[in-house]
Amino acid sequence: MSEDQIKNIENRPKELENLPFYKNLPLMPIRIDVEGAIGDFLNYDIFQLDGVQPLEKRHVEANNGLIGVNASQESIEIYKKERVNFQLIYVVINAYGFRDENGELVGKPYRISLMPASKRGAISSVPPEWVENIDLERMGGVPKLYKGFNPFRGAFGLHMLGMHDYSDIESDMLGFVHSVYALADKFEHSEVLLPGIPKLQGHGQVLKDYKKYRNNWYFKSFRKLKPKKIWGCDSPIELFLLHAMDSIGLNPELQTIICEDGFTVPGFHKLWENLKSRKRLKSITDADFYFPDKRLAVFCDSVAHHSSPEAKKKDREIDEKLNKIGIQSLRICGTDIARSPMESARIVESELRNQYKDLVR
Repeated sequence: MSEDQIKNIENRPKELENLPFYKNLPLMPIRIDVEGAIGDFLNYDIFQLDGVQPLEKRHVEANNGLIGVNASQESIEIYKKERVNFQLIYVVINAYGFRDENGELVGKPYRISLMPASKRGAISSVPPEWVENIDLERMGGVPKLYKGFNPFRGAFGLHMLGMHDYSDIESDMLGFVHSVYALADKFEHSEVLLPGIPKLQGHGQVLKDYKKYRNNWYFKSFRKLKPKKIWGCDSPIELFLLHAMDSIGLNPELQTIICEDGFTVPGFHKLWENLKSRKRLKSITDADFYFPDKRLAVFCDSVAHHSSPEAKKKDREIDEKLNKIGIQSLRICGTDIARSPMESARIVESELRNQYKDLVR
């Protein structure tokens, strides 16, 4: 894409420019702290996204229960027989809050996307013979990034391998490839195995919704050269506040669904998005940020969607439902965040102190 098509996130607050490593990352080894920042649910969810996908029951049986990153000869023969082709899919992470830890830059994810590999502007597709002769495990270990990956516009820039010059671009506009998987264009939906997520055990309908979501969102062949969102900030306003909160030591959960019984799960982009699944989940709302220890839900309210009488009434009803299960709401106007994310972060900090005082009384 051209420089115009991958142009930066607009209207960035100037005060963020003083944050460490906000722009012009030095040429140092980089690690994205996925496990420490996204929670068990999402970590289990993306951990399995490497090798050949999706993982099907018949392939597990053909390999006596042992499946590696690289496809076995037994699986390759099945793919050849069924004339399966593959797309290479990158799990791409945008990160923030970089810190120098013993000569290594460590960042935290704010957005996770799926992106198909391409060649000369078209999505690449390869036969089983290609998968048979490539070392997917080794491929996944080679550092890869997009220098220019704007997750809010679905726009991406140059894809590069190895260590590179990160200058002249905000660090949150770099797209780091976390893992790579070869996506089969044909598979049996009923045979796809789910990752074992302890939090979902005993929630039968939730598991069914989750399986349908993975099959349709992660394992459906890409038709357009465009990223798919898995999880993370929905708007630049949220990212600006996240940067500011991180700079003063506040580390909330991102995009958390809160339910009537207190059950919380990450707000995946396409999971539980329809009314029926929301009712089954008994969802109250999606908090932009959630502090579980202090039981504080933070919402970044845009003027466009939260200023009408109907919207205000709906917000009050959500706040009352959360209050009934012991969760306090804090709503911050998007224009206030854009004017001063640091001041908005201090408001969150002050509210957290108040919540702490209430909890220890």
